Formats: sequence, C-alpha cells, structure tokens
Amino acid sequence: MSLLGIDLGTSGTRAAAFSETGKLLSEYSVPISLSRTANLVETDAEAVLAAVYEATSNVATSAALLNDHIAALSFSVQGETVVPVDAQGMALASAPVSMDRRGTHAAFVIGDQLGHAKFQRITGQPLHPMFSVFKIAAGLPGWSNGVTSYLTLDAFISRRLGAAAVTDYSMAARTGVFDVNQLSWSDEILAAAESTAGFAIAPRQLPETVEAGTIIGKVSVDAAQRLNLPAGTPIVAGLHDQAASFVGAGGRRGGPSVYALGSSDCLTVVTAERPNNLAGTGFASYPLAESRWVTLAGTAAGGWALDWFAQLVDAPIATVFDAPSDLPPALLVLPYLAGSGTLDNDPSALGVVAGLTLATRRDELARSFLESTGYELAKIATALETRGIDLGTIRAVGTGSGSARALQIRASAADRQLVPVPGQSSARGAALLAGIGIGVFTSLDEVPDSPVGEAVRPDPSYTDWYAMQRDNFANLFLSTSSTVHKLSNNKENRACIIPSTTS
Repeated sequence: MSLLGIDLGTSGTRAAAFSETGKLLSEYSVPISLSRTANLVETDAEAVLAAVYEATSNVATSAALLNDHIAALSFSVQGETVVPVDAQGMALASAPVSMDRRGTHAAFVIGDQLGHAKFQRITGQPLHPMFSVFKIAAGLPGWSNGVTSYLTLDAFISRRLGAAAVTDYSMAARTGVFDVNQLSWSDEILAAAESTAGFAIAPRQLPETVEAGTIIGKVSVDAAQRLNLPAGTPIVAGLHDQAASFVGAGGRRGGPSVYALGSSDCLTVVTAERPNNLAGTGFASYPLAESRWVTLAGTAAGGWALDWFAQLVDAPIATVFDAPSDLPPALLVLPYLAGSGTLDNDPSALGVVAGLTLATRRDELARSFLESTGYELAKIATALETRGIDLGTIRAVGTGSGSARALQIRASAADRQLVPVPGQSSARGAALLAGIGIGVFTSLDEVPDSPVGEAVRPDPSYTDWYAMQRDNFANLFLSTSSTVHKLSNNKENRACIIPSTTS
C-alpha cells in the first residue's frame, strides 16, 4: 500500500507516492506556465487539472508501484489562488495566483472600512492584496456573471476528481475571508467585499471547510480512468503548501520549524494555541489541527527573484547560484520583486540593489541574492523569538535547499544553523495526510519523521560582517521606502515620458 501526495505548485504540479514509513517510491512532475499581463499573474486551472491527471497516471503505472496500490490521495496547495467556476465545476476564467495584484484597490477599501487590526483578528492574516477575497472583489470579466462558486485550487481539483468542493482550514484562511476562531466564513468580511465589488459573494459560493486529513470523497469512475487509479480511492483534504512542507519535513509543535525555499521563501512554526501578540505584524496564523496553530512569514517572490536574475543574465539558474562569489561582496539586495517580505507587509515595495560599481561581477550579485534570503530569515526568526515562540532546529526544504554552497551562504547571512531535508516535503506532507484520512496514522504526532542531511552552520569567518549587513539590510528597506513608494505609485506618470508617435 502507498499514499499519494499531489503538490499543486505555482510553477508545476507534482505527484509522489510514499510508503507507510514515508519513503519516496515514485514521483512525476509537470511544469505549469503562468500568464503575466500588467498586474495580473494567472494560472489555467484546467491545465493544472490536466497536469494532475498526467502526473498521477505516470506515478500509478510506474515500475515502483507495479505490485502496490495507492490507498488514498491528498494535496499540498499553493495559497491564495482562486478559481471562478460554473454549476458543472468548469473554470470560467484563469485563476489569479498569489503574486497577482488585481485586488490592491479592494484591499485598500476593505482595510479602510474594517480596519487592518480587525481584519487580522478575524482572519489571522495581515491585510494584503494577495488574498483571494480581494481578487474576487476586483470583479474582472468572468468573475461576476455566471459564477456558481469561487473555489480554492484544491477544492476545484477535488470536485473534478469526484469529491465535494471542500478545502481545509489552512487553505480557507488564505482566502482572507475565513474566521479562524469560529472556523466559518466571515459574514462581516463578505459584506465589506460586496460593498466594494458591487455584487454579492455568498458563503454558499465558497468551499465547505473541514480539518486537514478528513476524507472528502472518492475518485469517480471517469477520473479513475484518467488517473490510472481504482474508482473509489479516498480523496483526503490537504493543506496550504507551507503547512504541508512543515508536516512532510518532520516539523513539530515547539520545533523543529521549517524553512521552505521554493517560489516563495517561508519560515513556518507550530504552537499549541494561536499566538496572541501578532496584531499589527505581517505574521499569518491559522489552525492546522486540534491544539496546533501555524504561524508563518517569508518573501512572496523569494525564489522568483533568483529566477528573474538568472533570466536577466541569460544563464540557467543552477549555473548562476551554484557558483556564487567566494567572498561576501559589499552589496545588498532587497528581493522584493512582488512586494516586501510578509513581516513588513508592504505590497508596494520594490526590489533594490545597493552598492553597484563598474567592477561588480555576476557571481557577487548572485551571492547577494542568496544573502538577502538569510537576512530576511534572521528578521523573521528574531521577531518570532521576541514574541516567545520557540523555533527549535530550523529544517530547510525545497529546491533552494538542494545546493550545499547556497545553503551555507544563507545560514551565514542569517547566523542560523540550517538542516537540509532531502526529497519532496510538500508532496510528502500531503501523502502523510492521506494516511491520516484512512487511519494509517491516528494524528500528526504519529506520522514518520523525515530523514535529514548534515547541519549547515554559519561560517564563523564572517560573523561580524554579516551582523553589520543584517542591520544594513533592515536600514536599506526603511531608507528607500519613501522613494520606492513614489516609483510604485507613479505608473500613470510613466506615460508622460513615452515619446509621442504623432508629429
């Protein structure tokens, strides 16, 4: 018997089968392309569904599972993405992902109406335009006419596979309209969204919510043929990708904590209760299970910033970041290509590179981008510890943890020991939840721990340098904020400097 985890990522969809002991048996991934136009960044939900079929079918028919069978499946899910669907569950428009900024005006209006503190008290999330409710309220074509439901990506996929349109509490929280204390959709936030959107958004149009690890349905006969799975295979409610990575990497309440290095960078911790001293911060919190609350913060486009730089210098990303400069350069990068780190919660922030000279080399810039991740981690870790939240050992997961050299630079910049976790932690976490759903494990306390690599410690040669650079990093954000906001808010003025084509 094996357990299937399906990772619905921003840049790709991955299916991976694991044994009951958590050992990876087989995996298959399908890349997903995003559509970018001005402030819109979208994914094709129907293409994601097709990728789920392809990836799962390849895993189910792989040699490793020849004498095995997949007993249940669950999901790790990119947060904030929302899919408008019709009565048959078909997508009516492309789905905006986390980096999509169409909801900026709606977030401003709703924040002004409710107050940022109240929004965070209800939802557990800092007010930010990335959340689904603001994208819905933007009311672009396909979003108000003929929409039966607004679904999280896992609810959309689950319904099409044969289950109900259901999501778990962590994904519900990432819509920005879920009351994390009452575990229900917030009528107050829905009313505020209606006043902004000009059309009603009813609770019945949103997914049903359950605790992660709950069976929500079974694979239909039609979907079974496409997945190469038996009809009736249980479908289990999954988790927000950061929480899934936490579970898959062996994160535990009180530590270890988990630092994910993917398209986004994110530090995730779990406590027994909702932290009561996060008001006014950029920390997000949501319930994971009984007596388990996730708190997280990171950089929305941390990994995308590395990809952007690699494209800029026209080189493969591995080539660029596996060979950074040996010495720390006198450079600083604010990697805020899609807003600041969530701790500072400034969606208008832009990327900054400080310290360029005619002698600056590509490998020095590459190292500076890696260092920026460490500086941001240090800010987040210190802010959590100041609030009495114990991190324990920090385990590093994701694509960005695969390079020992890059991880060493990040550890040194953060002045934090990092323990790499091999494999696909998000998919592993989803698979373990599938196991909880069918009774293989009775709770998160019983899921198998993850194998880990050798701890990467900060290089003591640069302790003083990086202590200074962490201060400089924080000060650079503050000192450039005013100018950056003017640049961010002056998009209309840019038209004035475009030369006219008429005589």
